[in-house]
Amino acid sequence: MNPGALRLASELGGTLLAAPGGHLLLVERLGPHTAPRVAVLGRTAEDLGPALAAIAILQARNLPLNLVGLLALGCDLPAALALHRRRIGALVAALDAGLPWLDGKPMLPRRLPGRIYRTVPVALEKAPLGPLEKAELKAFLADWDRARRKMTFRRPEWREAPDHERHGGFEADLWPGVPLPEGAELRVPPLELPVGTPLADALRAALRTALGQPIPLLPLPADPAPLHALRALTRDAAAFRGPAAAWERALESLARLPAPPHFCARC
Repeated sequence: MNPGALRLASELGGTLLAAPGGHLLLVERLGPHTAPRVAVLGRTAEDLGPALAAIAILQARNLPLNLVGLLALGCDLPAALALHRRRIGALVAALDAGLPWLDGKPMLPRRLPGRIYRTVPVALEKAPLGPLEKAELKAFLADWDRARRKMTFRRPEWREAPDHERHGGFEADLWPGVPLPEGAELRVPPLELPVGTPLADALRAALRTALGQPIPLLPLPADPAPLHALRALTRDAAAFRGPAAAWERALESLARLPAPPHFCARC
């Protein structure tokens, strides 16, 4: 047993579960048993802080909503979530709280690039980007020059694979809409997040109200693998970050969304 994982479970008031390759830490904040439930995935313990602070305030006001924080400690996340699916129960939504905002500016991700591998780099086609999205991205990242935006969002550069010393080869990001090059291996599929849904509208409105500024929906150069794993729990999965005030507003809105039929390990 990892002493660090046990200490973290104690600090967060969570339950440490065995999972393939490591442990899954569940930090449950439960009110009424059959109340709707939201899952929040953190990449680090700090990612869960604002959500846990917000649900404590809301439950003190008798908001009927349960929250389960998830922290993958070195485990195979998709396998861990599948193994403990019944323990987690039915979800209104699953949120990845660990994705970074671009340059620390508040936004919601619209598209996330996948990851591909090839023994020898080849030219990638340019990622499609509509004129409105292009203009919004340029305004959002006004201090980025054109070459940096192009390399990040249109034609990413190849880099040595993490296991290059043993196996050779290169990795690159692959944006949605870009064909897989011949001879390349798709390691993580690209991901396009739905917009204009009740979930996306609730999250965007929560950030806008809490922060007092427009919240764009933009492509984000980050790893989509945890969001893929969350979408196995519920179709309504998205990325969300923000201060506790934004979490309060988001969770209040999510509590009003239709909940799926209840089930959990206790039932």
